[in-house]
Amino acid sequence: MKILKRLIFKKEGTTMKRMIVFLVFLLWIPFIFSANEPIKKLEIGKNREILINGKPFFPIMLWLQSDARIPDGLSIGVNTFFGNGGNLTDKEYVEKLKENGLYGIVKFTPELIGHSNLLGWFINDEPDLNTTVYDVEIIPGKNLELNPRTPLGRIFDGDINSWSVLDPLQDAEITIKFKKELEIYEIGISLTISTDLSVAKDVVFLGDDDKEIIKVTLEEKRGLQRFKLSQPVKLTSLKFKVLSIYQHKNEYGSIGEITGYDKDGNNVFLSPPRVVQRIPHEEWIKQYNGVKEKDKTRPVFLTLTANFMDEFKRWDEETKKRIYPEYVKNCDIVGFDVYPIYGWNRIDWIDYVAKGTKKLCQLAGNKPVFAWIETNKGSKWITPANQKDVLPEHTRAEVWMAIIEGATGIGYFTHAWVPSYTQFAPTESMRKELKRLNEQITKLAPIILSSPYTGKIEMKNENNLKCHFKAVEYNKEIWIFAQNLEYEKEGEFEIKLEEINKGKIEVYDEAREIEIVDGKFKDYFKVLAEHIYRIRR
Repeated sequence: MKILKRLIFKKEGTTMKRMIVFLVFLLWIPFIFSANEPIKKLEIGKNREILINGKPFFPIMLWLQSDARIPDGLSIGVNTFFGNGGNLTDKEYVEKLKENGLYGIVKFTPELIGHSNLLGWFINDEPDLNTTVYDVEIIPGKNLELNPRTPLGRIFDGDINSWSVLDPLQDAEITIKFKKELEIYEIGISLTISTDLSVAKDVVFLGDDDKEIIKVTLEEKRGLQRFKLSQPVKLTSLKFKVLSIYQHKNEYGSIGEITGYDKDGNNVFLSPPRVVQRIPHEEWIKQYNGVKEKDKTRPVFLTLTANFMDEFKRWDEETKKRIYPEYVKNCDIVGFDVYPIYGWNRIDWIDYVAKGTKKLCQLAGNKPVFAWIETNKGSKWITPANQKDVLPEHTRAEVWMAIIEGATGIGYFTHAWVPSYTQFAPTESMRKELKRLNEQITKLAPIILSSPYTGKIEMKNENNLKCHFKAVEYNKEIWIFAQNLEYEKEGEFEIKLEEINKGKIEVYDEAREIEIVDGKFKDYFKVLAEHIYRIRR
């Protein structure tokens, strides 16, 4: 008040200027006081929470944004940027985040060790992602345009009905390197015959040191065409060149298979595809230990796919039990991503966020867990015309699903590829809701991260609608975060408290109270809605 009086009661002519300065100051107060404090010490608390300088911190993150997106992040109330999505060096990037009161998580950079705004390191994203590999190394020629949907490995997978596109087909060249020396007596090739595709005609095979093995003219037909060599050839590499083509409308064409036979008629070129982890857990462990040897002051964050969940079958159960405990053991903070609408167009899968978070918390033990949450459509995996909208109520519901099931941090995936690529694609209505939601979470962070309530609580609906809740104890108060998990149905739910027989419950941020009668109370939940209850004792 004294400041206000000094600003107003001054000489005539300066009052308006001072009032403008004062109002600007008021507008900046939220930004000044919401900035993250410099990190002097970072620990993991007993409730799997991140402690910064001894105080609980709930990370609200954005994934892989450039520094130009910092204003967008600030506008929706995030406090951490995960991954450097721009052209700045990691040091420059973290310095820019520091200027804006934000924390950063970047790949290991020695000069950033101990930086006041470095929240942690990450190594690589989704190391458990399933990827197809072949045992042979295939090197494309200089002018060949590769089609990721038809990898060159298909030429040696043993299936003449799979194919690899060679674009352009004329003068196409590939080199194959084998793991050991092979001896071949015969070579085979299967062509793809399809409308408008050009077809290989004259081709040559070269062995080690580019020595010609055989040159042949192919018939323009389907099926495997085999050619006996004049004498056996030993080789560790094979070069295949297209010298001429049967020209059709398209410049590109396809090869179904190239085979090489030993004296017993076995195809020794055969390299069937294998599905492996993008970064095998053994390699991940080495990389993790390498970072921890250099810096023990900051945690290593790991984001997994949702393939550890029971609902996904990319890995069999034996593989899941073998790889996921090793990934989780060799990180400090672990998260996952599942995007029911953005990634799968399945609103009915929206509770996968809850299921995945619960499962990951079981795997993580006493380690912090975070979940990436979808915010918009624009996926490159779904036909644009068929994509369902990710609405504010969906994102809000997913955030609370994660928190209620034990997440001690969340992150937002905001990228879109259609109609054009952008790192930040939430609609205006989504941005408004994200701001409200993140401000609410930030205020509630000490409560969300406090110790679990040990008393008995039950939540149910007479029609068996799905629901869940999280109960904590904070300053001798009981807080209950409860949610209806149904995406189509709403209804009244009953919550029973063993310890509290009567009294009033405050419904947080809703300006209403509910009476506890005979140790229970009822409340109405709309579709995917959450309510937060505060019980003073």
